[in-house]
Amino acid sequence: MVVPLHWHNEPLLLLSLLAAGWVYALGTGPLRARVAPPGTPYSVGRAVAFYAGIIVTYLAVGSPLDQFGEDYLFSVHMVQHLILVYVSPPLLLWGLPWWLVDAALGRPWVKMLARPFLHPAVCCMSFILIFALWHLPEFYESALRSRPIHILEHAMIFFTALQMWWVFMGPSKVFPPCKYPVRILCAFLLTAAHMPILGLLTFSDEPLYRTYELAPRIIPGLDAKQDQVLGGAVMEMTAAAVSVGLLGWSMWGWMKDDERRQSRPKSLPVSPGVKTH
Repeated sequence: MVVPLHWHNEPLLLLSLLAAGWVYALGTGPLRARVAPPGTPYSVGRAVAFYAGIIVTYLAVGSPLDQFGEDYLFSVHMVQHLILVYVSPPLLLWGLPWWLVDAALGRPWVKMLARPFLHPAVCCMSFILIFALWHLPEFYESALRSRPIHILEHAMIFFTALQMWWVFMGPSKVFPPCKYPVRILCAFLLTAAHMPILGLLTFSDEPLYRTYELAPRIIPGLDAKQDQVLGGAVMEMTAAAVSVGLLGWSMWGWMKDDERRQSRPKSLPVSPGVKTH
């Protein structure tokens, strides 16, 4: 069947992404001399990562991918969510220089407000709970039926994913990334976080989401239950791969950090009565 494709050009979406790009350009360009340490170079690689994150975010929620996921295929909607969780946030965080972030977080009142949201336990558990909550049938269907609720769903998933990634790569010296043992614990939690959702999607006797059960089948031979299982499998394989990667990265970083500490020259004890120059 022929599916008419459309792109979302909603003012809220476009203005949000354009404002983020404009503030970044302003902070890394004309205002860099005010907020960055003297002589700080402009990192082209980080700028490319940040703007790639903005583009990927728009493609996830503004391209026809959103239409396919909302109206026809649960598996496509799951891919959309995975992009908002595992692709856009790390690109954006990697693209942010620490001095630009700390220009805001260093203010006392901002630091006070941000502290509870950037606590590692809050970062990790917020993402796990929000992602699971929005895939329960009642909440998921309400997002499909209401555009404002759908926007709220994507915003909550995206911003809690930013919190989760902050544990591993927070671009700040005020709220730096967590120490390696905490990162490893968080990676272990993320490995098992999607298991309940996977069980719900895989072992339910009937399709969980009425919208997809009634939707036209645009892929012959793929019914609503098979599409649901496929979406669960894609979710779990992606989450497992990312979690294992974060676990390995954290363990390697911990090992290298320990090697650097051991390689530092140790000061010799000074005997009493011996003068040092």
